[in-house]
Amino acid sequence: MAYLIFLRENWRFVSFGMFLTMASSFGQTFYVALYGADIRAEFGLSNGDFGAVFSGASIIAAGALIWLGKFIDRVDVRLYTGMTLAALFGGMVLLSQANSLLLFALAIFVVRFCGQGLCIHIASTCMARYFPQDRGKALSVSGLGLAGGEAVLPGLTLLLIADHGWRDAWLWTVVLPAVLALVLLPQFLKGHTERHRGFSERLNKGASERKTVRSWTRIQVLGDRGFQAIMLLLMAFPYMTTGVLFHQVFIVQAKGWSLELLGLGFLALAIAKILTSLVVGSLIDRVGAVRLVPATCLPWIAAFLAILLSDSSIVMLVYLALFGMGIGMLQPILSAMLAERYGVSNLGGIKAMSTAGVVLSAAAAPATVGWLLDAGVSIDWLMIGFLAYLLPAAAIAHLVLTHERVANA
Repeated sequence: MAYLIFLRENWRFVSFGMFLTMASSFGQTFYVALYGADIRAEFGLSNGDFGAVFSGASIIAAGALIWLGKFIDRVDVRLYTGMTLAALFGGMVLLSQANSLLLFALAIFVVRFCGQGLCIHIASTCMARYFPQDRGKALSVSGLGLAGGEAVLPGLTLLLIADHGWRDAWLWTVVLPAVLALVLLPQFLKGHTERHRGFSERLNKGASERKTVRSWTRIQVLGDRGFQAIMLLLMAFPYMTTGVLFHQVFIVQAKGWSLELLGLGFLALAIAKILTSLVVGSLIDRVGAVRLVPATCLPWIAAFLAILLSDSSIVMLVYLALFGMGIGMLQPILSAMLAERYGVSNLGGIKAMSTAGVVLSAAAAPATVGWLLDAGVSIDWLMIGFLAYLLPAAAIAHLVLTHERVANA
């Protein structure tokens, strides 16, 4: 009922966030990886080589995000969004026409930077900034756009690739989102001038959240021990998830699973993500995001154990559903945690820094995991390595945050 009331009152702006997270799908690892076999064949790349190109472009995108992401605190959201989407769609067209590895790498950079980077950055910053009382709900509902992309795009894209080839598949997928952006975004952003004026007035008057949380600078956040402990854990998830999803076809073949189940697996991921995100959104509004941070590791631990302990094809559905649960927890918790701990005056800059960390972590995975697979490291040993990192990282985050609560009690 709380979600229904919230959506009835705020459907326009929340739909804006959903549209952006849906558009981010085109720059997400799960989507680019669908073209992996065709791209490797086109440019003569191995798993590690393709991963290196993808990682290099993503690392540069992460650096650019730290610099350009902070401008959301100064530039009108409508202009910032329009420029981001224009660049994203242009990058997709460029990718479809790339006839050299250099041009392909440039297109991947644009798509990653504007898709996974800026689209998510805009949506999460706006939801956390303009909904101080319903931050968890806003972040959870807006994140459903990406879940929709994960549910719909893999099956549709694989059909397009099979029927028209990978280049035309990229080109065809530009058309509908570009038209929808022109038609829907002006409606979703109607009344934003008044919304932002209200936000500015709350800041100027020292609204309740500024009285309880001082406005941190990016340098202060980087020096915070709690932030360091949280990021030690949370930044592991993008790396591990990207490493598995980017090389998902290789893992499926190594395990002897059916590729036909992959589309169903992503549907399971999307459904689990949606349900988990909605539950977590309400929990954030009740108990706060910081308290939930240590629990984020549980779905990933279960997923890696499932892959490690069984070769049954049902495991593919299980681990993708668990990934969906983990992502459904991570996305709203990370954004809400930053606003809770560090205030909203500089949230865009702080969020850009953390989003860049997510992109950088994810960027390192395709190449490094690809090289490990090329070197003969088994899937089982890869899972053991992931677990060996997660367990102590979760324990450290729990201990530091528990110490903070005791000290502040």
